[in-house]
Amino acid sequence: MNNITKRLRHFVEVWHMVDGKNELGENEKIPQRLKNVFSEIVPQNSSVKQGQAETESNEHQFKFTFRRKSVLGIQKDWFFVFEGLKYEVVYFNRDFKDNQFIEVFCKRIEE
Repeated sequence: MNNITKRLRHFVEVWHMVDGKNELGENEKIPQRLKNVFSEIVPQNSSVKQGQAETESNEHQFKFTFRRKSVLGIQKDWFFVFEGLKYEVVYFNRDFKDNQFIEVFCKRIEE
């Protein structure tokens, strides 16, 4: 088995969305911190996008690698916070060979 423990050196906050009510009594999704876990973060890709009115945004893509049992039940509406920056989940893949970790591909947008 491939031991990835020595590569998990970034302490990341894991957030998920829960159902709640706002001040008007309407149903909405509210972000709630689930836990802190160790992860490996690898940059994948970066791009500059031109918007309307001569605005630019930078989109960065990253791969987060977690132990499989540390992020059970992951969903696409989850996000991670590392060093004050928010990383939104795009998609995730299980390790089918060793069943030891999960790879989560995220994006960070700077406007």
